[in-house]
Amino acid sequence: MDIQLQLKEKGIKPDFLKDQFFLNDRNIVEKMISFADLNKNDTVLEIGAGTGILTREIAKKTKKVIAFEIDKEFTPFLNEMPGNVELHFEDAWEYVKLHGKFKKKRKYNKVVSNLPFSFCEKFLHNLTFLIYDKVILLVPLKFVKTIESNGIFSSFFVCDLKEIVDRKKFYPVPRTNSAIINLIKLPNPLKEKKLGTYLRQYIYQHEDQKVKNSLREGIINFNKIVYGKKVTKKEAKKIIDSVGIPKDLLENQPNENSIYFSVGSLFL
Repeated sequence: MDIQLQLKEKGIKPDFLKDQFFLNDRNIVEKMISFADLNKNDTVLEIGAGTGILTREIAKKTKKVIAFEIDKEFTPFLNEMPGNVELHFEDAWEYVKLHGKFKKKRKYNKVVSNLPFSFCEKFLHNLTFLIYDKVILLVPLKFVKTIESNGIFSSFFVCDLKEIVDRKKFYPVPRTNSAIINLIKLPNPLKEKKLGTYLRQYIYQHEDQKVKNSLREGIINFNKIVYGKKVTKKEAKKIIDSVGIPKDLLENQPNENSIYFSVGSLFL
């Protein structure tokens, strides 16, 4: 395959400002499909369909593909999609955002996408409370470190790095290498009896509150749900005081990465 030639023939010039970097290696597409464990019961979301190379391969193995491409210039590549592809020429954000931090299901149960870099971070925030079966993404390699070092993301996901993709596998060639990742959702902390993980997720879910208040509520709720035990506000406060979280973190909203890692390490 020669994406550069195909784009030239259709008079399309990639726009760096729109994160338009196109896979030029079918083997990478095949690996993404394999990692996703696709079957005929799956409905898959793809963001950034571009030339449709990934879209068509997903469609071969699934019930339905919901594909988004913001740039109508790529219509010549996408106007003859298989019948099980639902194509949208618009920004995907209005469709994917969940409107609230509580667990939800959507029409799609899997996501497979060569994700535009500018979309990565806000999309992962949106995935924190999405119920899904599998998310396979092709992202800039440096974003893998962002996931691992971000207090919120690491409260919800484990980033399984499947393969590093050389930047020369794209046209035009981006500045950095990319990576195929399997974004694995952490198990339900209530079922696993993981207080630290539960509290990390709880303070993010209630990030408009001061940390001391959301921690107190979280401790009370956790003990009631997991152990059937009643913990008073006073008792919860004593538990918080005993672990030694700095006062400046407790008295503010959870705006710092450090509060998530502190809570995770201090509440086991």
